[in-house]
Amino acid sequence: MKPNPKNLAVAAFLVSAMAGAQAADPAVFDGTAGTLSMPVLQIDNAKYFNVVIKLLDVGELKAGDPAVVGEDSQFISNGKLLYLPRLALGKDIFTQVSLGNPSFALVSYGGVVTTPPFTGTGGTGHLLDVRVTAVATAQNPITLVNVTRPMSQQEFCSDASLRLPITQSQQQSALAGNWTIKACTFNVIEGTGSIAMTLSVSGLALPYSATYVYH
Repeated sequence: MKPNPKNLAVAAFLVSAMAGAQAADPAVFDGTAGTLSMPVLQIDNAKYFNVVIKLLDVGELKAGDPAVVGEDSQFISNGKLLYLPRLALGKDIFTQVSLGNPSFALVSYGGVVTTPPFTGTGGTGHLLDVRVTAVATAQNPITLVNVTRPMSQQEFCSDASLRLPITQSQQQSALAGNWTIKACTFNVIEGTGSIAMTLSVSGLALPYSATYVYH
């Protein structure tokens, strides 16, 4: 496979820039495949781990950009900026690399990074990722913004609004029946929960469930 000329141009630019200090867990650019692997990527207020994207167009590339701060790679959606505090290209490590208005496609990601152990109070302003499984079929993930994080399992399980992603899921929108809660758990420290429900319709018990991650 011949390397993409655009990817070679990225490599040439970075080689010409001054390499920064060595650090652990940098983003890794594969010039042949045109992929960028990031241990952690923050997208606005959410963080994801083991993220791999395919760069279609690097946009405006800068090395040594003082706007790039922090430890994690970051994509700011409203400005279309991708910040890479550390970037590995072969054996070299470059620091404070930014891509302005890049074009890329998601290849894969490992999951959502949860917040550190929760020891404070609840309150609004949290993001909530919800993943519903309807009769063994995974639905598209849902992200709710400015939600209140429960302070106990009882508070989580008694909140009827948290069951709406299940009861209003696309798979059962044309069905009428009775819902029963089979199980409900919530880990206050990690901010993760799960709800399992059954939809009884026409003599059948259809399983539905959802996982919840606050961050």
